[in-house]
Amino acid sequence: MTIGEALLNLRKQLGLTQTEMAANVVSTSFYSKVERNIHDIGTNDLLQILNKHQINASYFFENLNDKENISEDIMNRISVAFEQKSRDKLLKIKQEIDLLPNNRQTEYYKLQLQLTLEVYLPKAKEIPIELKNKLKQYILVNNNWNIHSLQIFRETMRIYDIEELNFLVGTILAKYSNPNTLQSSLQECIGAICINYLDNCYEKNSTKLIQEVLTYISTINSKGPVLFIKLLGKYYASVFQKDTATCQQITKVLKLAGYSDFVSMLPKI
Repeated sequence: MTIGEALLNLRKQLGLTQTEMAANVVSTSFYSKVERNIHDIGTNDLLQILNKHQINASYFFENLNDKENISEDIMNRISVAFEQKSRDKLLKIKQEIDLLPNNRQTEYYKLQLQLTLEVYLPKAKEIPIELKNKLKQYILVNNNWNIHSLQIFRETMRIYDIEELNFLVGTILAKYSNPNTLQSSLQECIGAICINYLDNCYEKNSTKLIQEVLTYISTINSKGPVLFIKLLGKYYASVFQKDTATCQQITKVLKLAGYSDFVSMLPKI
């Protein structure tokens, strides 16, 4: 794997644009050519870019020759161990993660693993207080959105009060103002955050950012998995507008598609 390919993989993992990844260390144009292996990047510039994104340089260089996507490999193994309900495998993965460099990406792995061990695997009704505090610290103290922090936030939005949600969702919409320029995985993640936010607003009777979120969902191009998100966005818009007929039409479509259990959890007018 070349340095350009490694930077490209890293940028995708972080959910950053080329301009954000270049971080004013080099121009976007030059950085783009580095990713495409047209230009070589100087050592000082590379180290500055890694430092800007809190990436351990030793870890980066150690994995240059690794053909697998490290992030996907770890998360896939956690997912497989969870599906197999194997606590032993999860604990083995924990031992490996504990040996990784201490940075924001490793912290993400640790939090995902802890959520799996303490919440998802035992089907706990509540997230333990200590873990809640860790999750909030990861999001609030390091308020620098990327695919990892967005995924953590999407899964744990119910630990925040409505004012915190208003602030955090507002910063997400500001940073990712044009959803159609994003990679599909990032687009889906933010779309899911929007739906979860609308659900929280309904439960807590808050309307502060509802229109901004609904408008954001409506601007997403209708393709692939985001079609489901757009459909749910329309459903929540109808709930807030008390449009019973449209809600019934959408629930009928969802039931026909095999989502009856999901429909039962949706808010009703």
